[in-house]
Formats: sequence, C-alpha cells, structure tokens
Amino acid sequence: MSEPIAHSLSILTNHAPWEAYQRPYVRDLAYVLACPNVLTGWLDFAPYQNTHTVSVHSASFWQQQFDAYQQRLEELDTTNAYQELTRYLLTRPSPNRLGFHFEGLLSFWLADGFARQLHPYETLASNVQLFNGKQTSGELDLILYNHKESVTEHWELAIKFFMGSAPFAPENWVGINSNDNLQRKMTHMQTKQFRTIWVDTKDHGQVKIDKRYGVIKGRFFLPINTTDFIYPAWLSPSFPMHEWCDKWDKYNLTTIDMTSLRRANYIEWFTKRSFYDSYGGHKTQIVWPDDTLPRTGLYFEGDKPIVIYPKRRDPKIDNT
Repeated sequence: MSEPIAHSLSILTNHAPWEAYQRPYVRDLAYVLACPNVLTGWLDFAPYQNTHTVSVHSASFWQQQFDAYQQRLEELDTTNAYQELTRYLLTRPSPNRLGFHFEGLLSFWLADGFARQLHPYETLASNVQLFNGKQTSGELDLILYNHKESVTEHWELAIKFFMGSAPFAPENWVGINSNDNLQRKMTHMQTKQFRTIWVDTKDHGQVKIDKRYGVIKGRFFLPINTTDFIYPAWLSPSFPMHEWCDKWDKYNLTTIDMTSLRRANYIEWFTKRSFYDSYGGHKTQIVWPDDTLPRTGLYFEGDKPIVIYPKRRDPKIDNT
C-alpha cells in the first residue's frame, strides 16, 4: 500500500466531476461512478474465520468507468433520455432509501453500460436471497459475469457517510447511528455475504463465484477546522472528504457562516440540489438559542457540506 498522504481539506472538496451535471439523478449517477472506493485494499478483520479473499476496485478503475460513460451521462443530462433513468430508479423497491438509491444507480449503469458495450459486466442476478433452512439469513447485492476475464463476480455494495476522529482507524469512522462504523461493516460483509460460493439464479442456473468485491463509497467528514490530515494507507487519497462539527462545540459552531447555512434534504447526502436553496431552504438566518442544541444531520454552508453530530450525549438536553 501507499505511504500516508497529507492533504489540505480545501483541495479535496473542489472541482468534483459530478458537479458538471444539472439533473439531480445524473449528478448522483456521475457521483457514484466517479467517487473512488473508500479502500485502497480490503482489510481482513476476521482472519480466523476461514473466509474468502475480498478485493476492491482501484480508484483508476472507477475513473475509467466514469470516462467511458461520460458521453452517455451528457445524453441523460441534456435530452429526454433522462426519463429512462428516472423511471428505472423510481420503479425500484424503496427508491427513497439511500442504500437502495445507491444500488439502483449502479444497477442502471451496469445494465445500460453493458448494453452499450461500455464495460464487460453482465448482470446475472441481483438481491439474491440467502436462506438458513426456511429462514432468510441475508442477501447478495450483485452477481455479475465479467466477459473480459471470463469469471463470475459477487459485488457487495455499501454507501457510507462517516464522521472520523483520531486516530482515524476504521473503527473511528462512525455514522449518524454511532453503532455503525467502517470496521463493523467490513467484518459483516466478509463473514456473512462473502462466504457464499454457489448462487442459484433465475435465468442462468447455478453459478460459482470466482471473485468477490467490496464496493464501499460515500463521503467522509473530518472534525471541523482540521488543517492537515494524514491519510491512512488503507484510505483512498481521492475519496470525498468534508467536515463535521460536534453539536456541543459552541466555539466551532460560531465559526460556521449561519447566513449561508441550510439543512439538507435526505437525498442530498449524494449531491446537492440547488433548487432547495430558495425553495424550502434558509429564508432567514439559522440561530440556535443558548439553551438549544442544533439538530444532528447534514447541512450546507453555501455549497460546502458539513455534518452536525454529537460526539458525546446528554439525554437531558440532547434534542435530536
């Protein structure tokens, strides 16, 4: 793996390629493709459980997929072809849940890109149910046939928006639900879904999995006013990185420009919807009285994402 890398946070948040697109779902689709995997390599947190080898796609792999699909993204963004994408996403189960939205975007790209010969991945099955006796024990996200390498691949997907704290090991990146962290998610994927060898598919019979890939994307948030951040060797140095502020940290809360702040809508964890700035956005300055804490969640300070998150909790006055 590469050596740790120090970056200024401002460098990481500028010129995101998905911002070039105007239509919301196209921006989301561009983000899902252009965003690298969180990981530079899979970390084995279950070395004694006899699990299979898990791989990750490199940042250059995802850049190649984005480059190959750019002409199609332009078409979706500028013509009535956009309706194909919206119909596909909105007719899927639970389209308003972030994880399902992520899966829907990747599934659309896989089917559409393969039909246009823009990549070699044919979808054999998705959302394959696993059973323990008569009980459902889990689900496999995507079973693909890689025509370039002539192998069957299992891709397990996760979209994660994690707040980091020192020393920035995988267990130190947690979600709004503090029980959710990167190490726990990877361990679950490796010891549950990635243990499967044979899969029964509706249209292709029983297939044997040759390779396993963890596809973990999203955004990470560093403590506010972090000046230099040393990337651990396992963390992709081009992964989207922003800031979070402890809702109890009154000093750093005062450094946020409240005149440009608005609370994000749920879907904007992917990409910002600028039309919310004037419709349902901040009509007036957001003010938190001395005896009231800000609500936990994602905000935009202008165009900059920032998460307000409780580092510690007091049930007597925590109002989330």
